[in-house]
Amino acid sequence: MRLSTTRGRRSVAIGAAVVLASCAGLTSCSLWEGEAQPDAAKNRAQWVMPLDEFIVYSPELGNYAEQLLIGRCLETAGYEWPVPWRDPEFPLPEDFNRVGYRLFDRSTAERWGYHYGPSRDERGDRAWLEFRTFIDSLVRDETFQHAFTGCSDEARDEDTMRDIDALNYVNGLAVQAGQVAEQDPAVRAGVSAWRECLTAKVTFAVPDSTWEMPPPPVDEQFGITGPNKTATASAEEIAVAITDADCRESSGLSEARYEAEWDHQLKLVAENRDALDRIRAEALVHKEKLLTIVAENAPAPR
Repeated sequence: MRLSTTRGRRSVAIGAAVVLASCAGLTSCSLWEGEAQPDAAKNRAQWVMPLDEFIVYSPELGNYAEQLLIGRCLETAGYEWPVPWRDPEFPLPEDFNRVGYRLFDRSTAERWGYHYGPSRDERGDRAWLEFRTFIDSLVRDETFQHAFTGCSDEARDEDTMRDIDALNYVNGLAVQAGQVAEQDPAVRAGVSAWRECLTAKVTFAVPDSTWEMPPPPVDEQFGITGPNKTATASAEEIAVAITDADCRESSGLSEARYEAEWDHQLKLVAENRDALDRIRAEALVHKEKLLTIVAENAPAPR
């Protein structure tokens, strides 16, 4: 899959029940939000940014807590709803940073090429997919649907929708910073130098942007997309990815992009400080509530 122009961040504007249906067990939908990290130091390897400290709410944790409450309610009504145990940290693969930004450098290229890194909780992912399969197999007669609707209404948390809107707000600022950074003269010069470097070393036409690497149909050739998708990268893909990563570094593009995005995020934090501080404080309180729900209702770890 080509690297996204949204920088790997996922704006969430849907309720937890929909998250269950669309993202359960899929690491590409993951967005882990840990504790606040005020005044975070620069770390280009992990693409640490000033806005990261305000990304606290975890859609995965919110959805998990809601499903546990629905399960407890349905079991009381005589129905089975076997929500499996999940790690409440929802660890991301190594090629994502703490806030869901997909990393790409020589280290990731050497291990996975352009493919996604492996899940850090494969058993948990399988258990969640089995749970989804169970849900899909249910006979949803009128009696069950009535019980499910009532349990869903009872489990729904108004704080979740507030935190989803807040997460979208922070992610929107991050996307804005990235878009401005792409227009920075140093970044534009870096892109030109990267294209010149890579063009001399590969056999296909290099796209205008790094976010479009690898271009179609090369991504299909590498088994990243298309009917012949593969779980791992070929030696050829890894070689191209390493060359790509080296050209991003030698051209100065990675450094220029990081510095430009960092500087603009700093400005946005200063301009939106009151709202961001409120978002972080409210999300931290809600996170503790969600963790309590999980601790009181989750099954024993497998």
